[in-house]
Amino acid sequence: MEKKIDYGNYTAYREMVNSLTGELKTLLILSESVMLKNTADSIRDTLEKTANEHFEVAIVGEFKRGKSTLINALLGKEVLPADVLPATATLNRVTYSTEPYVQVEYKNGNSERVEIDKLENYVTKLTSEWEMTAETVHEATVYYDTDFCRNNVDIIDTPGLNDDEQMTNVTLSILPEIDAAVFVISANSPFSQFEKDFLEKKMLTCDVGRIIFVVNCFGTFSREDEEKIVETVRGRIARYVVEKAKLVMGEDSREFQVYMNKIGIPRVIGVYAKKALNAKIKSDAAMLEESNFPVFEKELETMLTKERGAITLQILINKITNTGTEILNTVVMRENALMMEKNEFMERYKNAIDEIEEIRTKKRAEFVKITDSANKVFDNLQPILDNYWNQIEAAAMDVIDKHQMSKDDFKRGNMKAIYDKLTEKIKENIETRAQLICEQIQNEINSALSDEAERLQSFEDEFFASVGRIREMFSVSHKASENKTVVENIIGAAMGTIGTGGIFLGFREAGIKGALLGGGIGFGGFFSIFYTAIAIGNPATVPVALCIMAFAGLAGTFTGKFAVDKILVKERIDRYKENFKTQVRKQFHEMRLNTDFFETVRKQVFSAFEGLKGKIEKETEIILRDTQKTLDDLNALKAEKNEVSQKEMERLHGIAEQASQIVSQSYTLRKEFAKQ
Repeated sequence: MEKKIDYGNYTAYREMVNSLTGELKTLLILSESVMLKNTADSIRDTLEKTANEHFEVAIVGEFKRGKSTLINALLGKEVLPADVLPATATLNRVTYSTEPYVQVEYKNGNSERVEIDKLENYVTKLTSEWEMTAETVHEATVYYDTDFCRNNVDIIDTPGLNDDEQMTNVTLSILPEIDAAVFVISANSPFSQFEKDFLEKKMLTCDVGRIIFVVNCFGTFSREDEEKIVETVRGRIARYVVEKAKLVMGEDSREFQVYMNKIGIPRVIGVYAKKALNAKIKSDAAMLEESNFPVFEKELETMLTKERGAITLQILINKITNTGTEILNTVVMRENALMMEKNEFMERYKNAIDEIEEIRTKKRAEFVKITDSANKVFDNLQPILDNYWNQIEAAAMDVIDKHQMSKDDFKRGNMKAIYDKLTEKIKENIETRAQLICEQIQNEINSALSDEAERLQSFEDEFFASVGRIREMFSVSHKASENKTVVENIIGAAMGTIGTGGIFLGFREAGIKGALLGGGIGFGGFFSIFYTAIAIGNPATVPVALCIMAFAGLAGTFTGKFAVDKILVKERIDRYKENFKTQVRKQFHEMRLNTDFFETVRKQVFSAFEGLKGKIEKETEIILRDTQKTLDDLNALKAEKNEVSQKEMERLHGIAEQASQIVSQSYTLRKEFAKQ
């Protein structure tokens, strides 16, 4: 491995992933050779997830913003119909394949493989027949041979945000799952009312770091005007994000201050997608440069590799360091134990088994504390939960109170329009209020998880100190450096200035925090890796779905279909509004009976903290079970004979040499990574 880290483009990133997975495969062989079954299984799990990893980029925006043209420009070919208008909540995915075809997944569970030139027949409503077909489609996956997707990148073409409420909800539901989003805005009319409302009310605060805002149709303005448009868009987005963060976190909160320090400047880039597509088709480099598309592509590439990809690289580096160290610890323990007298070994063996049980007892006590923390979080949320429906109802009442009416509105021809307008405004307000409340709840849960993870670092210190004591029990040569075993000398030479203390006592001694919860570089790095690791391999921790439920579920249950016939004849505006309020309250009462929001939040809280427990349980048991298995194997071996063969010692020395080199390189790489 090279000391200098370069992963800012797809090629360099993939080369680095391949290099790291190659090291892990070597460690897999070594772990099996010293019978570390749990460590080996953990390595296999990481390798499998890495092999299946690919970046997912969602293209988001209103209809007629040039989304499909932008996708085609990324692909360099006209793959998608430029006038795609899904008639239902449909997602269209583009992924890599040397053979072009489309796999259509229907809502009834059936699927069909179709020719790629027939795609528009299934995903557009350019004809009434195609529209009827599109209504039955759940998702269409386009397999195509393009350079962009060859880099393990899938493009997800989402339905137009304002074309249909169900389509909008489908798009919103996938945003927490993707690696990056490209939000397409028209330069001709930047920030429609819908776009403004979407960014202000429905964009999750934490999403902004994963979004590139593309202002499309550049090239039709002067350079000066283009710069003004970009700056205007960037300024508005920054303002929306900050205001949303204040509402969610509270302006005086610690979370808000941290958020403001790391938020950075929103990524806003002006492009001319149509010109870029034509330039790529014609291989016209000058035209492509004029479209400014290469700037956008480079920014997207950097976001995926340097930011999202960096998390994957950290996970791999941490896994190499963790597992390599376990192998070295085991080799040292085996060598020392095999050199001991049988009686001395048996005494230390018994003490080591007792120490392992004591560690597990302490871990169970920590799990009780984690459950207590979950209960405390849920108790702290009670005021919000108790007031939830009151706030939703207040949002509806506020709409009715502020709605301007006159006597002319009571004319028979106007009443339905007034009714429809009020109902729609109520739905909009209650979903906005519900969304904000749920984001506040989510923020409280995430903040509490962060605090709990930080508290658990003291347990991590104690855990590795205990494991270190077990290994020290089997050290026969730790008092004087000249009496080190051959394996210890091998490790010392390979690690150089790092020293061997951390190798024998665990990562805490080497200055690496968070080994149990993902092994991040410092606490900030650890927490981002922890969430990503759980998202990849341990589901249901961060309650993203809670917010989706708020705006996709609550407003959908508010039909507004209540009896108003009896109040149509009322002439007085205040009486009309009071009767309208009464009917709205009745429907809210029914919604409250049919929607157990209290239970939904409870499940989100406890699943999040159970995820924390699960991570600790998994990582500690990998070490404890393998340590106990090593001790048991040695115990059986010592019962048979008191001396170890020269051949076995040479085998252990060879394992130590390989593992030492890999751990040394990964540690150096880790330090370089921390400087980025």
